[in-house]
Amino acid sequence: MGYRKSSKCVGKTSAGALTEYDSLECARDGARHVKLAYGNDVTPYRCDRCRLWHLAPAGRQTPSSTCHDCAGRDGQPKQAYASEEAAERRAEILRRERLVELTTYCCPHGAGWHLTKG
Repeated sequence: MGYRKSSKCVGKTSAGALTEYDSLECARDGARHVKLAYGNDVTPYRCDRCRLWHLAPAGRQTPSSTCHDCAGRDGQPKQAYASEEAAERRAEILRRERLVELTTYCCPHGAGWHLTKG
């Protein structure tokens, strides 16, 4: 099979189960199907929760990596963005979706850029 509805991951706006794909190739096929069938530009991303692939609106994607040197208040590793612009894009998305004010700062360990509430 290659895809199915997730038992772990739900959409932020729909609250419905996300479709999960077994591989990047399957997710790319899914993205092509969505573009042809519905005209929507979506892009695959690897989920931190289930480690499988989902699709997100292309304008919402801000690729990041896990920083193994910095942690948030909750003790979890922080996400690092490759550029200040990428971190700002993610901060703006979260401002709109969660109504939380975030700022960016350069990782003191050189992993990229982080977000903070402070």
